[in-house]
Amino acid sequence: MRIRLVFMLPGLVAGCAPIPPPPPPPYHALGTEPFWNVLIDERDVTFTKPDAQPIRQPRPQVIHGIAGEIYQTPRINVNIVHGQCSDGMSDRVYPDKVQVTVDGRRFEGCGGL
Repeated sequence: MRIRLVFMLPGLVAGCAPIPPPPPPPYHALGTEPFWNVLIDERDVTFTKPDAQPIRQPRPQVIHGIAGEIYQTPRINVNIVHGQCSDGMSDRVYPDKVQVTVDGRRFEGCGGL
């Protein structure tokens, strides 16, 4: 019986490993067609498009998802998925794929600048 416990203990400890912290602020993401960007700093989540007024919401507590971080406000939801992303307009590769929903409208792009 003691031998089984010794083999099970590392698996139990690994399941309790700490969740990595979200990227330090500010976090920047962008998208093309239509052009947009989002900035997550210590205080706010701000979404901007060239043809509209910026939408700013207080930064919520981060939710640690399986693949990245999630920020949910009444008007802006940001889902960061850690995985390489190309913006489709340049040769630049970003560390994250980002989905943003603003007032019910969905935008997809890249982030981690």
